[in-house]
Amino acid sequence: MDRSDHLVPARGSTYDASTVHCCRFSSYLPAMEPIILFPFTDLPVELAFMILEYAARPTFDQADLYDARSPYSSALALCRVSKIVRRIVLPELLHTILLPDFRHVEKFVHALRMQRVYGEKGSDLHFEYAPRVHKMWIVSHGGNPAPAHLPHAPRAHALKPSRSPLDISLLAPILLAAPSLALGWTSLDILVECLEHVWKSHAATHVDNEHPPLPWKTQTLTLSCTPPTTGPQWERLTDTPQGSAFLGSISHLSANPYVCDYKSHTDLDRDYRLPLWMGITPWAIFKSLQTVFLSYPRIASSVDPFALIFTGIDSYVELLTLSASLLRDHCDRIPKEIKGFAEIGPGEECIQSDDVRLKVSDSRICWYTRDGWEKVWACML
Repeated sequence: MDRSDHLVPARGSTYDASTVHCCRFSSYLPAMEPIILFPFTDLPVELAFMILEYAARPTFDQADLYDARSPYSSALALCRVSKIVRRIVLPELLHTILLPDFRHVEKFVHALRMQRVYGEKGSDLHFEYAPRVHKMWIVSHGGNPAPAHLPHAPRAHALKPSRSPLDISLLAPILLAAPSLALGWTSLDILVECLEHVWKSHAATHVDNEHPPLPWKTQTLTLSCTPPTTGPQWERLTDTPQGSAFLGSISHLSANPYVCDYKSHTDLDRDYRLPLWMGITPWAIFKSLQTVFLSYPRIASSVDPFALIFTGIDSYVELLTLSASLLRDHCDRIPKEIKGFAEIGPGEECIQSDDVRLKVSDSRICWYTRDGWEKVWACML
């Protein structure tokens, strides 16, 4: 009889084949202490919760494209284990939400609709999303085909007529509960409609309150993608009282300067070009603004463009921080570029003045043209 046969689990045991192989291997190594195995359910509850939370954290710094492997795959799999595990995992899943196109926005709104039904029925599956959402990314190439009653209604990228409007009453409380919000210039209409919805209901419930609290928690606004060259931009927000109040409450503004504006490894002291839209931004309306963040990946100018698309390039990211006073107090002469810094290494920070500083990321990210900015936003901002 094999000396390790007694390690084979009995019928109905929770051990799997890999456990058996591990035990047998250890039995042939007399110099090593035997490996003690026990069911996961025997762990202290607090430790089991910590392990599940750690396993559920989205892998935003992964090397794969998000389209090829969802950073939420582990969390979604764990949600199917049991109702208890689902409730433990959902806060990790909801902390940072990436909705890279309108299809994902529709699915998210559908999930909110299901939660409303669960709540009405008193189901154990009901879960409050709003308190758990801290960061939200909606960089869509489409807008919401709702009735064009808003100012500047023509949309840069209209959706197919077959698509029905989003249920803004479901989306607005979640989107505006996130302290950090990222939008594409072509998805600003979603924000405009959400602001209009909460502003109306807010006014109706605070009729006698002279100074009611603002109906949103957004502190950091990120603008991604290249702004349209024609048509209204900031006016979609500044021309309404709720839009002006929203911009006036933002503390931090961030953006990706240009999709093609990389920092060369061989020319680290090159000047930093600022986005063209900064020259036409109504900085005076950003009354609470403290800082502006601009991110620049360190990628050699000679890099193979196909590698950026298909395989990715490991790159450090430089985060340029500008004080609001540099922009708001000199709105008539916004600089087109910031003078380059002396060479600094990973994890280091250099202060050029009270208004300008630069920090390099501690580690590299696998940069793709398609989702490089998403990774920077999810991991660094």
